[in-house]
Formats: sequence, structure tokens, C-alpha cells
Amino acid sequence: FMEFKVTTASKPHKTSNDDIARHEGNIFWLMDGATQLVAPAHGLDACWHVGRLSHELAKLARAEPAASLADIAKAAIEIVGREFQETTGLDETEPQDLRPFSTLILCRHLPEAQKLEYLLLCDSTLLVVQNGQARVVDSDPRLDNLHALDECYTVLAAGKGFDSPEYKAALRRTYHIGQGKLNNSGHPQAWYAVAQDASVIDQALSGMIDFNAGVDVLLMSDGFTRAVDTLGLYKDWDALAVALKTIGPDKIID
Repeated sequence: FMEFKVTTASKPHKTSNDDIARHEGNIFWLMDGATQLVAPAHGLDACWHVGRLSHELAKLARAEPAASLADIAKAAIEIVGREFQETTGLDETEPQDLRPFSTLILCRHLPEAQKLEYLLLCDSTLLVVQNGQARVVDSDPRLDNLHALDECYTVLAAGKGFDSPEYKAALRRTYHIGQGKLNNSGHPQAWYAVAQDASVIDQALSGMIDFNAGVDVLLMSDGFTRAVDTLGLYKDWDALAVALKTIGPDKIID
């Protein structure tokens, strides 16, 4: 038996939530939709994107539960990407600003083997807690390695809000750094996220870990991990694990 709990909340300035988590059988996932900087084409925004992808992931997990995680993810992206292109006329050659995209952590519990397999893309984190000890299993470092979000954090630290022109300008520069563009030092590096091209799953991090009784697995968006790695509300992951047990994830988000 595996208990599955979802805790999520939208940013204070937003009326909708573009984070989504769900499970179907022994397959479960988390997506964090990216802020769009211009009006979404035909209203197909990040909330639409993660909602449609989650729906297709659930259908595929039911229909083909033994398929590889990569194949399930690619099939879902292909379906939703085709729907987006047919509705808007936009494809992967259009500016990133116009197209919704998101992170993805996709996992499968293998109870007989007492294992958990996963794939992970963009700035979300997979954490394991056992006997009060927390360990980061995997987190995609490519966005952080480019220091792409540093300017965004500086703007927020200066008291500018998420809706400010300064923040949106910084975020636009972040988006343009990724997807194979040159970073500031001139070296071709990229960060990857789930948009409408299924081949991006080939860039996902993947692995398998032990997963048995007494082990908690946390799938966390960057909005949750900031409590440790950016805001310093908890000194380390162990302190966060204690807080999860004592006050629960809802209070941490608050």
C-alpha cells in the first residue's frame, strides 16, 4: 500500500495554479508550469498545458502500465503538442514566450522489487526521507548551472513583484538562455523543459532507487525547495523533513 498526498498552492498574485500532481495506479508525477510573459495563444496557457498532459499521462498509465516511463511521457507530449499546434498554428520554431512549458517528474513504484524508477526534467527535485534522514536523489542542475535565474532572484530581493516589468524582463532573458542558446560565457549549454517536442524526454535525468516500508518520497517543485535552497527557512533537508512530520507540507507552503 502506498499513500499519495498532494499539497500545492498558487502564487499570491495568481488566481490559477499551474502546478499539478497526480497518480494512476503505481505511476505518479509532478509538473510545474512556467510563467508566460505574453498572452497565451488561444488561451492555451501553462495551466492548460499541465492539465492536458496530466490527463494524457493518466490515460496512458491505465492503458499501458508496463510501458517505459520515457515512452509514456513522449506519447503524452506528442498528443498535447499536436493539439496545441493544430489549435494555435504555432510550433517549436516560435518564440518560447508564446508556448506553454513545464517541469516534469514521472515515477513508477515497483513493489515486488521494492524499487522506484523515475525520470526528471527541469528545476524540480526528488527527495527521499528514511529514519528522519533526508537525501536528494536527483535534481536537474542545468538551469542553476547557467545561473539563468540569478537576475530574477535579485529583482525579487529588491522588492519588485512577480508582475513587475523588471521581473518579466529578467524571466524573458532566462527563457532565451535555454534550449541550446549560448550562455553568458559563450559556451553552448542548455536547460530543458517539457513543451510540445517529445524528443526533449531524451534529455531527462533518470534512475532507480530502493523504495520499501518506512521510506517517504517527495516530488517537489522549485516553489517548495526554495524553503531550503533559496530562502533559508530551514537549514538543510533534514530540518525540512522534521517540519514535514511535525507541521506538515501545508504549513510549510503557508
